[in-house]
Amino acid sequence: MNDAKVYAPFRCAAAFADGSRLTFDGLTRDQARATMEAAMEQHGDIGWWDWVTDENYRKGEYHKLIPPPPLLPFPILDLSDCQTEEERQKALQDPFEEDGKP
Repeated sequence: MNDAKVYAPFRCAAAFADGSRLTFDGLTRDQARATMEAAMEQHGDIGWWDWVTDENYRKGEYHKLIPPPPLLPFPILDLSDCQTEEERQKALQDPFEEDGKP
């Protein structure tokens, strides 16, 4: 038995005048939207539509197509809460050094 699932790159959902709620897939956003608009001939006017957000899609785009956030080669330290130079220096110490405290 083949359990493979195929996800289109883009997906939108719409509610129609006849009460049906359907999803529409496409290789592009324009293709998904055009397919949805073509369904008006069979189901009547669109009362509501939006890009799908669920466990597989984020704002209509398949989640694996969205690039991950950039990784910086070093940590960013927020020193805005430090009031004195001594506090800033203490915050900058390596917590793994003998005299450093997290």
